[in-house]
Amino acid sequence: MMITIWGFLLGLPLLAFGGAVSFCPAQAKRFTMWFRSSVPVASVLTAVAWIWTAWEVDNLNIEAIDRFTKAFAFEPWLLAAVLIPLTVAWMPKNLPVRALTGIMMLMPAALFRTTRAYLPPAGTWFAAVDIFTYVAYVSAILGMYGMFYPWRLEKGLDLVFSRPFATRLLGAATAIAGTALIVTGICL
Repeated sequence: MMITIWGFLLGLPLLAFGGAVSFCPAQAKRFTMWFRSSVPVASVLTAVAWIWTAWEVDNLNIEAIDRFTKAFAFEPWLLAAVLIPLTVAWMPKNLPVRALTGIMMLMPAALFRTTRAYLPPAGTWFAAVDIFTYVAYVSAILGMYGMFYPWRLEKGLDLVFSRPFATRLLGAATAIAGTALIVTGICL
């Protein structure tokens, strides 16, 4: 059941964005421009990213880290509550992309807790659950890069949108990945 939720949670946005890029590239480009400069989007995604980070830190259960993070009751949660408005106020430039890529960095850890239950026996060359694993690794790589260089991701997307073939290719690849996640999540 949880893998189906992950399939829809990850697949629907990819399918929707890929379809929009493929069939309505001008509107998709306008959406990405709006997304990059939207303060409400930046605020919501920043809050999600910091709260998720606090949850991960609170549940790491690594003694060396817990010694610092749990020195005071609810310290990661208080830190997240303080960092959300400070991040929105002090880092507005590229914040929607930076916050989204932060979430993309956090997502694989949570996803892998679910995919472990679907791992095939050792020696299996490929299993359907590997689609989730590949998407998680791509997400983590893009997330790490985007956290430090969000303006480069934005410029890269602008470059793709400036070439019709590259735009259609990005849209098709994204839509196929989204469809694969949804179908795999339903079938597992």
